Amino acid sequence: MSKPKWNSVAQIEALFYADHYVETEVELPGVQNLVIPEKTGSTSAQLFPSGPAYPRANHQELLVALIHSAREELSIVTPYFVPDDIFLHALRTARDRNVKIDIIVPLNADNRFTRLAQESHYEELLDCGIGIHRYRKGFLHAKHILIDHTMAVIGSTNIDIRSFALNAEASLLVYERAAVIELENLNQRYLRDSDPVDINTWKQRPAWKQVLESLARLADSLL
Repeated sequence: MSKPKWNSVAQIEALFYADHYVETEVELPGVQNLVIPEKTGSTSAQLFPSGPAYPRANHQELLVALIHSAREELSIVTPYFVPDDIFLHALRTARDRNVKIDIIVPLNADNRFTRLAQESHYEELLDCGIGIHRYRKGFLHAKHILIDHTMAVIGSTNIDIRSFALNAEASLLVYERAAVIELENLNQRYLRDSDPVDINTWKQRPAWKQVLESLARLADSLL
């Protein structure tokens, strides 16, 4: 009898059981009789968990590696973008390879302090040719990254030190052109409802705002 092939639904269910046990030390009923659901699609996907319970799995390392692998185009959709130096360096080197990069974030953040820390990075990003687009139709909480029209990362992680180092997160790596196309179409709708940040206008923002951004950036590891 051949071993069953684990699909992404089974991986997510197993992760839930494992994380529940790590947090509570209580084994949920049914874990010994975990039923692997039948495969219903053809999309190739892989679950990637990270957090204190997974010391060898880190979303920062994963995303930085994917950014370094990009050769044509990279798009990032996230509600919170407070990257560390390693992540920023990966973006800059991608631009040096002429990779087109667009970042879509909400215009109105749910945390003003986090927004200031996020905005402290805009000038550096704009200067190296990265597009920043602020979604104006509500608070955009989508989180996904698309690489070279062939791969997507969809999950819970934000682009900040808390998600990278402290929080229990999970992402699904999708290796399917059709699925990536659907997300690209979604991104186009986001872009139509977003305002691009103009570098010349951004550099003319008030000095007091730049000071607040710098102060918020100093505390970004606490966000």
